[in-house]
Formats: sequence, C-alpha cells, structure tokens
Amino acid sequence: MSQLVSLEALTAFVIALSVGLGSGVVAYLLSRLFNPEKPSRVKQDRYETGNPPRGRARGWFMMHYYAYLLVFLSVEPVAIGFFVVLPAAGSSVSTFLGAVRVLFLSLAILAPALVFSLDAAKRDELWTAREQPR
Repeated sequence: MSQLVSLEALTAFVIALSVGLGSGVVAYLLSRLFNPEKPSRVKQDRYETGNPPRGRARGWFMMHYYAYLLVFLSVEPVAIGFFVVLPAAGSSVSTFLGAVRVLFLSLAILAPALVFSLDAAKRDELWTAREQPR
C-alpha cells in the first residue's frame, strides 16, 4: 500500500515552513533590537508629503481606489489558478479533477472578500472627503 505523502516530502515541507516562519521571527526581533520604539511628537504629527504640517487638517484622506484594489486582490489569485489547471488538462482525468477542485476551493475561500470589496466599491460615503468636526 502506498503512502499518501512521502516522508521526504513531509520533511521538506516542515523545513521550508520552519525556515519561512523562523526568518520572519528573526527579522522582527532584529528590527525591535536595532530600532526600539521611541515615541515623539514628530512621529505623532500629521504627515504632509515631507513638509511640516501647518494649520488644522482640512478633511479625510480620500481612498477612492482602495475598494478596487480589494477587488483585484480577491480576483487575481483565482485568475492565476487557471494557469494551474491548464497544464493539468493534458494529464490524467484524476489530476485534472484535483486541480479543478483546488481552483473551486480557492474561489470559495476568496468569495467573501470579493463580495465585501464589490459592496464597498458601491458605497460612495466610504470614499469621499468630509469635513472634520471642529
């Protein structure tokens, strides 16, 4: 009887996962070590494209294209998934069906993000500038 996953493949996966997570943790710890948090008034101030801020803030920062970015980020992985399915089309039927299953699973996982981003793109009040209360 053949194993579903070989020991070598599992070992390679665990090593790659450990290296990936470990390098992230090491980078975070090094950044905290060499650049400790030092709060100051300058860091808390508004940022105006490198210029010193003057006067009161006039309005909220408009993010018109944020919702469209969300739409792109939720649709693009599914589009890339088609490139995974296409090479499997030339191989056996079971391989092709497995690739299609993975594609539909990724679509199901990304569907809530797509629905949210499409709804957010339609709601103008989220993306227009408004006066701050005085």
